[in-house]
Amino acid sequence: MSRTELTQVIYESNQGIAKITLNRPEKLNSFTTQMHAEIRSALDLVDQDPSIRVVLITGAGKGFCAGQDLADPELQLDNLAQTLEQNYNPLIARLTSMPQVVIAAVNGVAAGAGFNLALAADLTLAGKKASLTQAFIRIGLLPDAGGTWFLPKKVGLQKALGLAMTGKKISGEEADQMGLIWKAVDDESLMDEAQQLAEDLAALPSLALAEIKTAMYAANNNTLEQQLDLEAAAQNRLGTSQDFREGVSAFLEKRPAQFKGQ
Repeated sequence: MSRTELTQVIYESNQGIAKITLNRPEKLNSFTTQMHAEIRSALDLVDQDPSIRVVLITGAGKGFCAGQDLADPELQLDNLAQTLEQNYNPLIARLTSMPQVVIAAVNGVAAGAGFNLALAADLTLAGKKASLTQAFIRIGLLPDAGGTWFLPKKVGLQKALGLAMTGKKISGEEADQMGLIWKAVDDESLMDEAQQLAEDLAALPSLALAEIKTAMYAANNNTLEQQLDLEAAAQNRLGTSQDFREGVSAFLEKRPAQFKGQ
């Protein structure tokens, strides 16, 4: 296992899994300009390590992420677009386009941009008692960090508007019931379940996982005909992979497959 402890983020990697822990527990891991820079550095480490197949994001202490730290001295309150364009927008775009599977393990509070960071993950687990809220309305803002894109696609327009306009807090269990996240689990077993999910995914064919991720996001803008063409092209690429040949052989030989991401 390798471990890189920055000031506000901890990066660990082991057996194909990179774990990024937001590390400002005394501030419920709220975002600062420095934390954004350190997350970018952590993701650069992922890019530099071809063995990484899964990225697991969580928060230290009692919270996942309470959104933007409004007391951050580097935050320009009179130019929020700059903060979004420099920090949040590139982060969300990077997480949703990177070939690795991204898992968020939501412990405790996930508010504002912290909530939307969790929604940007490919698979989101939350403790049943976790508290999630689109808190923007309470300070006169709209959801950012992809919130206005993720919410209606996940739960429909009425639920999305309700969450954004009221700022209502929902539990991890409610988020699961609404279809916002992959799964709510007992709070005390959250990290064990997230780690097991990461290990299970890391053992699967990574080329296929990356193609699935790309295709699912592309479907938001494609016609059915375009999506069918995309599927055919992706399937053709995967059909030439060693993992496909291994998967077929393992199936025919009735044995577990050993995928290598090739």
